[in-house]
Amino acid sequence: MSDYRFKVKIYGVRGSYPIAPTEGTKIGGNTACVLVRTKNNIVIFDAGSGVINLGKELIPEILAHQKTKNTPFHITFMFNHTHNDHLMGLPFFAPLYMPGVFIHFFGPATLGLDFEQILRNFVAPQFFPVSMDEFRSTKEFHNLTENTIVYFTPERPAPKVGHILEPLPNDRELTIRTMKYYFHPKDGSYPFKAEWKDKSFVYATDVEQYIGGDQRLINFAKNTDVFLHDAQYTEEEYKMFAGYGHSTFVSAADAAKQAKAKKLLLFHHAPNHTDEDLLKIEKDTQSLFPNSELATEGWEWEL
Repeated sequence: MSDYRFKVKIYGVRGSYPIAPTEGTKIGGNTACVLVRTKNNIVIFDAGSGVINLGKELIPEILAHQKTKNTPFHITFMFNHTHNDHLMGLPFFAPLYMPGVFIHFFGPATLGLDFEQILRNFVAPQFFPVSMDEFRSTKEFHNLTENTIVYFTPERPAPKVGHILEPLPNDRELTIRTMKYYFHPKDGSYPFKAEWKDKSFVYATDVEQYIGGDQRLINFAKNTDVFLHDAQYTEEEYKMFAGYGHSTFVSAADAAKQAKAKKLLLFHHAPNHTDEDLLKIEKDTQSLFPNSELATEGWEWEL
C-alpha cells in the first residue's frame, strides 16, 4: 500500500455499457466506478463493471486485516442512481462473497421502491444465480436523500449517518456530502462531494447542465480541487440527445469555470467514442477550461 492519507482512484469511466474494442483503449472501457479512501475508510462511488477490478485489488488488504484483527473489514458503497451501468459489476465484486467483510450500501429509493429492494431485485434468481442473502458478507442498506451526510470518525471504520442541519464532529476523517439532481431520467441522480481536511473531490456524473449552468450543482462544487463531471456528448451529438440526462464537454467546462474548480475530469464517456474521439474532446475542452483532462481508468489523486 502506498503512503497516502487521502486517495481517489478511477476504475470505470464509460457510460451506458462497457466496451472492449479490438484496437484496445488507453482511456478505459469499464462503466462507472470511483474509489475514495483514507487509510481506514473505503468508499466506492457506483458499482459499474470497473468495480470488478477494484474488488480484486482489495482482497490482499482484506486478508491481511483478517490475519491481524478480529473486527470486520468495512466497505461503503454510494450509488449515484440505480441504472444498470452503475450496478452491473456488483455481483462480481469479490469481497461481497467474503465472511468478515461488512458492506454498507447507500443509494436512492427510486420511484417509490426502497434502495434495498432495488438491489435485491437486481440479483433475484431470474437475473443472477446468487441472491443477496447468499452473499457471505454482512450487509446493511440505507435510503439516500440530499439531506444525508455520510462521515467517518477515528474510533471505528464503519460510516455514520448525519443530517445536513446537524453539526458534525470536528474529528471526522472523511465526509461525503450529497445533493439531489432532479433531471436525470426518470428519478434523478445524486452527485457526491468527498471532503478530507480542506480538500474536496466532487463526483457529478449523469447530470445535464442547463444553458447558463445548474447553479445548485455549481454551488455544491464551489472551489473544489477536482470536479469530475459528466461529458458524454459533443455539442453536435447533444442536439439528438437533449433530455437524456447527460452533458456536453462545453457545459462541463462552463460548470467547472463557474464553480472555480481547480481541475476538471471529463467522465461517463460515450461507448461509441474512440480514444481518438476522446482525445479531441479533451483538447477542445482545454481551450475552454485549461486544467481539464479525460477521466481514465487508473487515474489517481493522492495526498
